[in-house]
Amino acid sequence: MKSEKVSNFIARRIASMVIVIALAAGCSGCALGAVGVVTTVVPMVAAGSAQVIAAGVAMKEGGSTGASKEDNADKCDQLLRVLPGVEEVRKNKDGLIESRQWKIGENAGTPTWRMVRTQDGPENGWQLKPGIANLLFNPPLYQMLEPDKPEYLAYAPANVVNVSDSEQFDSMTGAFGAGVGTFKWHDRSYSYVLVKELPCFKPAPEK
Repeated sequence: MKSEKVSNFIARRIASMVIVIALAAGCSGCALGAVGVVTTVVPMVAAGSAQVIAAGVAMKEGGSTGASKEDNADKCDQLLRVLPGVEEVRKNKDGLIESRQWKIGENAGTPTWRMVRTQDGPENGWQLKPGIANLLFNPPLYQMLEPDKPEYLAYAPANVVNVSDSEQFDSMTGAFGAGVGTFKWHDRSYSYVLVKELPCFKPAPEK
């Protein structure tokens, strides 16, 4: 009887270790690896599960279209009052990330999205962002983008410390949708959202 209990206990431990190793292998962003699995069964299960779930949620929520003016007038009005950071991002044919900034302007009295071109930048606004990997995107932005399929990235402070932060965050989530992930910039944490189309207003025609 005693030997049977011992055998069952060993079987349960082996099963737990197999699950943990599988989670660790599928979790590209985890700091922990499969080394020392036996002594870190519980932490590894917790960390691995959280990472896998977060990545799954991000992939489901990313790539939406955001709010429409017809159905979400209040959210679009809030977007006019307080605009979060908005950039169009893409992975080019060489596997490098490029971006260009967007803001809201007016065209004959009608709000429109306008691409912002820097003074020395190219006419189409696209510029390489080699330092974007240093912003610690989680989930990684590179993995969220498909080659030659641009998406719009909206972002706002994740750690709200003043009214402006709160308004930016509310404007972002209201117009663009729930947060996909986070990144760090200038020692601050930001929430980001990816959508396939700009919400609320039409983009101005590119020249």
